[in-house]
Amino acid sequence: MNDTEIERYSRHILLNEFDIVSQEKLSSATALMIGCGGLANACAPILASAGLGHIIVCDGDTIELSNLQRQFAFTEADIGKHKAEVLKTYLQARNSQIQISSIHQFVDETLLHDCLPQCDVIIDCSDNSRTRHLINRLAVQHRIPLISASVIQFSGQLAVFDSRNQQSPCYACLFPQEIQQENTCTKNGVYAPLVHIIGAAQAAETIKTICGIGSSSLGKVTHFEGLNFEASSFTITKHINCPICQ
Repeated sequence: MNDTEIERYSRHILLNEFDIVSQEKLSSATALMIGCGGLANACAPILASAGLGHIIVCDGDTIELSNLQRQFAFTEADIGKHKAEVLKTYLQARNSQIQISSIHQFVDETLLHDCLPQCDVIIDCSDNSRTRHLINRLAVQHRIPLISASVIQFSGQLAVFDSRNQQSPCYACLFPQEIQQENTCTKNGVYAPLVHIIGAAQAAETIKTICGIGSSSLGKVTHFEGLNFEASSFTITKHINCPICQ
């Protein structure tokens, strides 16, 4: 690391649990962030500011007026533009020392097969069950850690899965594929502050996973209720009959 980088990231490097080696791990890592909505708008700026070396943002959507309530990387002037491209510009302006790539496309199996070999972690900021299960299946197949989060109305949850560990459950162990409920923000609404609480937590778990610091959150599901400001957590084990990770 050069002197500029040491100064820039000094407040992390000063932490007892986070040293120059941790920062170097973060700076040399590549993350694929799927979805450029509320969670990504909260999570990605933290990771960019922290110096995550290469962030690939992927989303086929365009910016709408209703997004501005919680997606703070976008402005009124951005309505109609590609989310991935605008988020890329926003992140690059925050940290010119890192690499930001954008993919204006909804994720599919071919895209994941192409991208994942170069990635160290997947950050799932998507908003539908079908996409989450697709991401999970390819994460297991490519043995890449998955940081998964979701928010709907006043409820948010966060989980970490890592198929490099044989004992790790996967997303399908928590939510079997045959049980899919499509609760979306468009239909049900979402509490904007909670999106940023969960997105920040998603960034924290991403940094922990890449750097190998702190206690493991593997298989831990954290649930947060934004209306009464209460958090709870539970652990899940690998499902003996899971068709994805067994």
